[in-house]
Amino acid sequence: MEHQSQKGLIAFVFAAGVSACVLWLRRRRRLPPGSPWSLPLLGETLTYVRDPLGFIEAKLSQYGGTCRSNLLFAPTVILAVTDANAKLLYSERDMAWPTHFQKLVGKTSLPMVNDPLHKKIRTLSSRPFGDRQLDTYLPCLQRLSAKHLELWAEEGQCRELHMEIKKYAFECAEAVILGVENDRIKSDRFMELYEEAFKGLGYVLPFDIPGFPFHKCMLARKLLVQEFQTLIEKKRKKLKDPCRMFQVNTMLDSVLQAEEMSNEEELSDFCVAMMFAGHDTTLASIQSCLHWLKQCPDVESLLRQEVREAWDGGCRLTRRILDSIPQTRAFLQEVWRITPPVSVVTREVSKDTEIDGYVVPKGWTMLFAPAGRHSKAEDSRSFSIQRHLRDGKFFDCTFDPVYFASFGGGSRMCIGHKFARDEMLVFLLHFLHGYDVQLASSKLQNFPFRLWRVQGTICRAEG
Repeated sequence: MEHQSQKGLIAFVFAAGVSACVLWLRRRRRLPPGSPWSLPLLGETLTYVRDPLGFIEAKLSQYGGTCRSNLLFAPTVILAVTDANAKLLYSERDMAWPTHFQKLVGKTSLPMVNDPLHKKIRTLSSRPFGDRQLDTYLPCLQRLSAKHLELWAEEGQCRELHMEIKKYAFECAEAVILGVENDRIKSDRFMELYEEAFKGLGYVLPFDIPGFPFHKCMLARKLLVQEFQTLIEKKRKKLKDPCRMFQVNTMLDSVLQAEEMSNEEELSDFCVAMMFAGHDTTLASIQSCLHWLKQCPDVESLLRQEVREAWDGGCRLTRRILDSIPQTRAFLQEVWRITPPVSVVTREVSKDTEIDGYVVPKGWTMLFAPAGRHSKAEDSRSFSIQRHLRDGKFFDCTFDPVYFASFGGGSRMCIGHKFARDEMLVFLLHFLHGYDVQLASSKLQNFPFRLWRVQGTICRAEG
C-alpha cells in the first residue's frame, strides 16, 4: 500500500509539473512579440537610452503594434498608441521607475511612490498649485525673466545657450519653490550638485559602490539633502515664532504648513524632486521654443504682433494678460506636443493583463509614447499651432492621452502643469516683446530629457 501511495504521489507531482509547464508555455506563447534580449539584464537598454522615442517608434513599426523588450533591468511591453491602451495605462496607479531613479529623485517623492503613500503625498504636494497661489508667483517670474534676458542681450556673444538658460530656470526654481535667492557663487554650486547627482539617471550600471560613477551621484545627492534640511529647519523656526507673521509665498511654505508632512525624508525628497522637475523641464522647453520659433518665421511674426498688442512690456503681468494670447499659448502647446521633455510614460502592470490579445505578466513595465509618428495627431511630424486653436481661441489638449503626453495623465498627471505653463508664458512674453535670437545651430538631445539644444546670440529685437 505504501509503495502504491508513493507511486500515486509521484504521478500527481509529475502531472502537476506538466500542467504547470503547459500553462507557462501557453502564456509565454501569448506574450507580445519581441526580439531576443541582446544582453543579460541590460537587454536593449543601451539602444533605448540613446533615443527612447526613436527606439519605441522603430519597435512599433517593426512589429506592427504592441511588442516587448527588456529595458533598464525589467521586462517591458511597448504599447501601441490607441485609446484603449491609453485608458489601460492611466488606470494603473503604480509607477515602474528603475531602482536607481528612485534613489536619485527620492524614495518618498511624489513621482516615485505608489498608493497609499502616493495619495497622501499628492494631496499635500498639490497645495502650492491652487489658482490663487499660482498668481502669487507671477511677479517673481516676471522679474527674473526680465533680468536674465537683459543680461544675455548685454553679453551679445554667440555661445551655447544651455547653461545660461539653465541658470535662469534654476534661479526661478530656487525663488518660487524654496523661497531663496542665493548669490551667484552659491547658486552655481547648488546647480553643480544637481548636475552631478542627476547624471546618474543615464547610467546603465547604477551601483552605489566606491569606484563606480553612480557613487559620486549619490554623494552629490546627500549634499543636496543637507542643504535642504538646513533650509527646512530655518523655515520651521519662522513658523513657530509667535512675534512674526509668516507669509505663504513659496511652494515649500505651503507644504510646511501641512502638519501631515512632518517626516524629514518626505520634506527633503519633495525639495529634491520639485527642484529637479522645476528647472530641467523648463530648460528643455525654452530651448525647444527658440528652435521652433526660428523654424517657423511666419508663426514668430504672428506671435510678436499678438504679444505687443496684449502687453506694453512693462506693466505687471496678470492672469488676464496670460489668457489674452491664444496663439502664443497654442505655440507652446505645439512645442510640448512635438518635443515633449519627457516623451515616454511608464507604469507597472499590477496583475496579469490582456493587452491587444497578448498576456502581459504581473510586474512587467508598460511604456507608452504618443508623441512620435504613431501619434493620433494628423501629420504628427509637422509643426502647426492651428491644432490648438478653435475660432481663434486656445484649445487645450493637455488631457488627451493619445495626442499629448508632456504631463502624463490619470492620477499620476504632473501636479505642476499649470505652473509650467505660466512660467513658459511669462518668459515668452518678455522674449517676444523685446528680444530675439540668432541661432547658429540646433541639435536634438534625446535622453534623459528630449529637447533642441541650441547655440546662438540673444539680442534686443528691432522695432
